Amino acid sequence: MNQLKYWARIELVPPEINGRRAHYSFKDIVKLRVLVSLRRNGLSLQKVRLGINRLSEMLPDDEPLPRLIIYTDGTDMIVVEKGKYFSAITKQQYFRFDTEKIGAEITELQRNRGLMPPTQAVSHVTN
Repeated sequence: MNQLKYWARIELVPPEINGRRAHYSFKDIVKLRVLVSLRRNGLSLQKVRLGINRLSEMLPDDEPLPRLIIYTDGTDMIVVEKGKYFSAITKQQYFRFDTEKIGAEITELQRNRGLMPPTQAVSHVTN
């Protein structure tokens, strides 16, 4: 509960105050769930805050979180929107590659062009 009060105090997720009670909207609860998940996975509060602020700047609607898929590796906040991957912190776009499929296609091309005997074929490529 102290964490929730702290996030309200720094206006990361400010509730609507009615007397002595704090009320959170559905959008606030979604935001809180994202925050908790990112923090549990090692992303610092400073980066979470920066990422959420940048998402608000980059995306057209006021509350983009409910429609996004957000991941973290503990260092970056990776966002998926409409099949595109980007960092909410650095605004860098990421490309997704299936390296195993690419490796198989390269091997097949090499075999078809006679550049690689069938016994030397590589079954897959690792990252």
